[in-house]
Order: sequence, then C-alpha cells, then structure tokens
Amino acid sequence: MNDPIVSRQESFLFDRHRSLPSPPDSAAQMSFQFMSFPAMLSWYILIGPPGHQPKRLMLDISERPLPRQTAAVDDVMTAESQGHPRRISSGTRIPEIDGGRGLAALAVVLAHYFGEVAHGLPGFTVGWMGVNLFFVLSGFLIGSIILERKGCSNFFSVFYIRRTLRIFPAYFTALALTLGFIWLHGPAPWIGPPLPALSYFTFTQNFVMALRGDYGAPWLLPTWTLAVEEQFYLVIPLIITLLPSRWLLPAIIGGIAIGCIARALFYLNGSEIAGQVLLLSRCDILLTGILAAYVHRRFMPSELLLRLIPLAAVAAVLLAVFQFRASGGTLLFIVSPLLMAFLFASYLLLTARGWPQFRFLRSRFWQMFGTISYSLYLIHQPIAGALHGLILDGRPDIGTVPQVMVTFAALLLSIAFALASSRLMEAPLLRLGRTWRYDGQMIVGPSKVDAPRSA
Repeated sequence: MNDPIVSRQESFLFDRHRSLPSPPDSAAQMSFQFMSFPAMLSWYILIGPPGHQPKRLMLDISERPLPRQTAAVDDVMTAESQGHPRRISSGTRIPEIDGGRGLAALAVVLAHYFGEVAHGLPGFTVGWMGVNLFFVLSGFLIGSIILERKGCSNFFSVFYIRRTLRIFPAYFTALALTLGFIWLHGPAPWIGPPLPALSYFTFTQNFVMALRGDYGAPWLLPTWTLAVEEQFYLVIPLIITLLPSRWLLPAIIGGIAIGCIARALFYLNGSEIAGQVLLLSRCDILLTGILAAYVHRRFMPSELLLRLIPLAAVAAVLLAVFQFRASGGTLLFIVSPLLMAFLFASYLLLTARGWPQFRFLRSRFWQMFGTISYSLYLIHQPIAGALHGLILDGRPDIGTVPQVMVTFAALLLSIAFALASSRLMEAPLLRLGRTWRYDGQMIVGPSKVDAPRSA
C-alpha cells in the first residue's frame, strides 16, 4: 500500500503534467536524496548498530522440507528459537513487520509534509522508498497467506471477506470525506481538480491517470497505490492457486522481469505516469514480496547472504546515479524501485527469522504508527491541504513560519484522526473478519526434527 507518491527527485520528469516542486539543484543533491537512507539501512543490516560485533557467518542456502500437516488455525506454534519460520496467517504476529509498516507510513507522511513541497528539505524526500516498502510488505503478507491457505476449501471466500473488511470501510470513508470537502469548497486555487469520482470508487484511478497523463487532485493522489493493490489482490490468489507448485518460482521470477521491462518501456516511450501507477509497471515490487514469502517457506538463506543483498542493491543504485549524473536518462528511475524492493525483501526475511537488530521496531512508537498506518496514509494529504487552504489560502508548504505551524498542526490532526479510525472502525472490523476462519488442511513449517540448520 501506500503511497507510491512520485518523489521529488522523480517529479521533475512530470512538470508538463502538473505543478510540482522544482527539481534538485544539482546532481549531487539528487545522489544524496537517492542514497542517504538506503545506504544507512544497508550498512545497519550488514554491520549492525554501533558497538555490535557481527558473528562469523557462512554463505549457505539450504532448502527446507515441507511436509503437509493438519493444524488448527490458531495453534500453529512457530518458535524462532527452534529455527521455525514464524507464520503470517495463523494469528501469530511479527511485531517488527508491524513496526516496519509504521516506518513506511511515517516516511511517506514526512516526505509529503516536509520534503515534496515547494520549499521542501532534500533529506525528507524518502516517500518513494516508503511506498516500495508498503508494496513489498503487502506482497510478503498476502503471499504468505495464499501459500499457506490455498488448499483450504473456503480459501477464496474467507480471503476476500477479510480483505474487504480491511480495506473498503476506511478507504470509502476517507474518499467520501475528501470528495465532499472538495465539492463544498471548490473551485479554489488551493484545491486541484480530482479525477472522475467513479474512478476512485472503482479503484481504476490509476488507469485514468495513465490515459490522461494527469494525477488529478493531490489530496487523492496516494489512492492510486490502493488501486494497484486491489487489482493485484484480484489476480494473484487465482494465479498462485492454479499454478502447479513446480512452476510457481519461475512464474514469480518471470513476473518480476515483466514488471521491470514494462516500466522501462513506458519510460522510454515518454509515458512516465503509466510507468509509475499501473499494476503492470509495479507488479515487480509486489512480486518481490511474494518471492520473499516463497523463500521464507521453502529455504533457509544464510544470514550473511541476506545482509549482503542490501549492500549490493545500494551499490547498483549508486552506479545508476553515476550514470544519471553523467548522461541523464531514465535508467535510475527504472531500476531503483526493484533494487530497493530486494533491499526491503532481505529486511523482511531477516525479520521473519528473528534477527535482533530490528527489534527496535517493537517499540510502542513504531507499533502505534504501524497500527494507524492505513488511515494515516489515506487522510494525511486531505488534512494538510484543507488546513493550509482554509487558514493560509494556499497549498501546503514550509517556506514560512505560519506554513510550518500549520503543517505540524496537520500532522497532529492526521495522527489523531488515524488513531480514532483505527480504534473505532478498523479494529472492530478486523475482529469481525477473524470470525471467518479457514478450514481444512494447511501447509505448516517443518517439524522439530526437520528444523533447518541455522547459519
């Protein structure tokens, strides 16, 4: 999910489509924006926090046997101390993943409030990475559920009931409030014209954006990521369920390649918006999450291998940055989403096996943002736009003291609204969704005697 909002460093490609912040002042600033956060994260994954003494690791990958066993839905024990993978759909939560969702949400919000505005700060333009993390998380979580539960007789009905209760109520509430406000207060110079309302209600706004070459109202721009995910949820369960097991891994890898190639073709043909917002050009990011779920179930990659992947990804992006500085072009924007997806996939696999360096994501702060991430993602742009418009008669920015004050007020109000939405609407509906239970057999992790050897 959420908001693969086009980042400031990408946005200058689309100046002809809408009013956007000015491009970075120099190629050096572009390099900083692309590399600061990924480089720090990859260094942290490879080396660990200050004072950490990395243990000696062997580069190894071993396939884990997967016997079919009958297990109750709420009784799947996954003790990480025994080397077992922690299951996603059994009710066992991985707090670090919830915290990672909060990290992604906060990255997007800070990017929109303090980075991707006219007088934004370069160090805050990390929203594109938050979006990619959302997509990889979605692919990993949904892929884990499908791979575990596809053998259940009621798989499709339970899967789509739960997805509907999770996504639709908060989405349509935020959409109705935003469109209602635009209808009451528009036209105004600080309110951009939205796309046709029907496109938002049918999760087809990304197609309209690609066809028009226009993102529509900035307040509703983040919703294109929901459209991509909904379209993904419609097709991926069917594909994984129908494919023979021996074809699944080649199909996932092939889909990743198709997505990257499609994005390249859109960019090279001048259809940059289509390269950003269509499922075809974003499926490689979501499928990287599916690949991580598959690897988590079938293999035990070496910890060293998982810690080297981020370093390799950042090195490849750095080469693309150098190429961009030397000759321009679009290679950087084509390959960087997929490379960062592999970085985040390695983070997920390390987290799922209980790697201790990410335990800071278990803190109440990150867990809180993980809990409210969905509503926060949906509502933060409309709240910022409405407050800046009503109070300052302008669009969001941080160029003056009043603008900064209004921006912080919007941040606090967005968090408060998301907390209320989470407690009063999302949490009760999630509990309702869990009353629909998968039946039949499921594929669980290896038994104690089959536990894969640790790296």
